[in-house]
Amino acid sequence: MTTLIQFMYAAADDDCCCCEPECCEGDGEFFDEDDFVVLTDTETGEEYSFILVDNFDFEDATYCVLIEPDDIDEEEVSLFFMKLVESDDGEEVLVGLDEDEDDRVFAAYSKYMDEQDESEFEED
Repeated sequence: MTTLIQFMYAAADDDCCCCEPECCEGDGEFFDEDDFVVLTDTETGEEYSFILVDNFDFEDATYCVLIEPDDIDEEEVSLFFMKLVESDDGEEVLVGLDEDEDDRVFAAYSKYMDEQDESEFEED
C-alpha cells in the first residue's frame, strides 16, 4: 500500500525547525519561506520537516527533491525524492517512491544535474 503524504508550506519564523539563523531569520538569504515543507504521514499523523530544494519532470511526472533542514550546512546531503500528484479531492500530495522508481529518479536527477554543471561550465 502506498502512503500518501500531505504537505504544507511552513513559513520561516522563530520556531524554525532547522535552528539556523541564516536561513530562517532576517532576510532568509538561503531559502525563502515557500521552500520549507512539513510532510504529514496520513497513516500515522507523524510530521516531518524538509526543505524543497528542486523539482523536475521525468517520465510524465513531477518529482520534488527534499533535504532535511539539519543538513543545510553539510557538504554532502541526503536527497529525498517524492512524486507530486493530485489527490482525488484535488489537493497536491507527495507520494513516496518504491525502490525501483527511486533508483530511476535518482539516476535521471544525477544526469540532469551533470548536464546543468556542463552548461554552466560552457557559459564561463
